[in-house]
Amino acid sequence: MERSVFEVVKAPLGWSVFADNIKIGGVYDSRGAALEAAALAASYTVSDGGGVQINVPGAEEEKPRWAVAFEIASSILPTKAARARSGSR
Repeated sequence: MERSVFEVVKAPLGWSVFADNIKIGGVYDSRGAALEAAALAASYTVSDGGGVQINVPGAEEEKPRWAVAFEIASSILPTKAARARSGSR
């Protein structure tokens, strides 16, 4: 019997769902919303006679969206040290 593995994975601005290492769906606001999408997709596999496994990371790995956006912005914006080296203000 075939078994499909569904993974809920933290994305830069939300959560994504992968089925057998292929991204399905879009980006979800919460871990719970991504889990619902994974469960719905898994239900089709079950109705076709296959087995499923759904993996969801723990809550301690979830960061607020503003924290993720801040990390992204701070990694791409120029720093004061870089501006000082280039001589611009």
